Amino acid sequence: MIAYFKNTANFCMGLGAVLGAVIGYFYFHGHILDNADLTTVFWFALFIILGILIGRVVGMQVAIRKLANVQALLYKESNPDAFLAVFEKVNERVPHNLAEYANGRCLISFAHEAKGEFEQAFDDIKDLDPNHLRIHALTTSSMVVNQKANLWILRKDFLAAQDQIDDLKHLSELAHKRAKMLETNLNAQIRLHEARIAAAKGDANADIDYLKEEIDLSTNQIHKKEMQLELAEYYLRTGKKDEGIKTLREILENPISLYTEKRARELLENPDGYYRYTETVSNETGNTIGQKDADGFVVIRE
Repeated sequence: MIAYFKNTANFCMGLGAVLGAVIGYFYFHGHILDNADLTTVFWFALFIILGILIGRVVGMQVAIRKLANVQALLYKESNPDAFLAVFEKVNERVPHNLAEYANGRCLISFAHEAKGEFEQAFDDIKDLDPNHLRIHALTTSSMVVNQKANLWILRKDFLAAQDQIDDLKHLSELAHKRAKMLETNLNAQIRLHEARIAAAKGDANADIDYLKEEIDLSTNQIHKKEMQLELAEYYLRTGKKDEGIKTLREILENPISLYTEKRARELLENPDGYYRYTETVSNETGNTIGQKDADGFVVIRE
């Protein structure tokens, strides 16, 4: 937390040092260097050190509160523009080889995602490699890979998304020995991503109940509306038009100017405008010769 607001933390430690010195000065009545007790200088220095330590604790609490207030712009108020206006400058001051910087880039990516700017969101994290961080963090690695998987799904590149999901499975195996709670969270994300991909393809066996559960449990409106939109499109592509229309209207119940709401309005005007999955068909030499849709119908290019 301190990494994001280092100046604040340094100020608190400096203030603590000054207050410690003042208290020590009055405690010894101003007689520090000329005191007959040779240990006076040591005790006076101890006052300063304790002041610095207390200042560090206070600085950390202030930094935590400031970060929580900034994150609330994104997670509670669902205001990506306000969040970006504050946090991008804050995160850029963090040394780029720290885990906090990578975590911050993921938050910035999510903010751009909330605006429907998927290309920018991916650019925010595409060059992040947790292995190059000063402190290799399993949590940071998971956060980066999970956001990449999420963005590939939103961009409808399911093969690329599957590569990231495979990486999440590897991270889950590592977490099994080191962080049980993280392992649980990773497995939940893997299941969700796989359900989303199956839904986007119109798979009759898609884990829709899990997608519904994710919507019910989500407290962040940005994420919740994204899942509702994917569920609505699944209903439309599988012939459940009434349920799809109902879900689209639910997205618009509490409008907060997100891309998902714009997309929901478009689909309400044109329910047949849902995403249609197609799979590339290649010949023996690897050249693309056509597209196969979710029903297995192949269109061959001439």
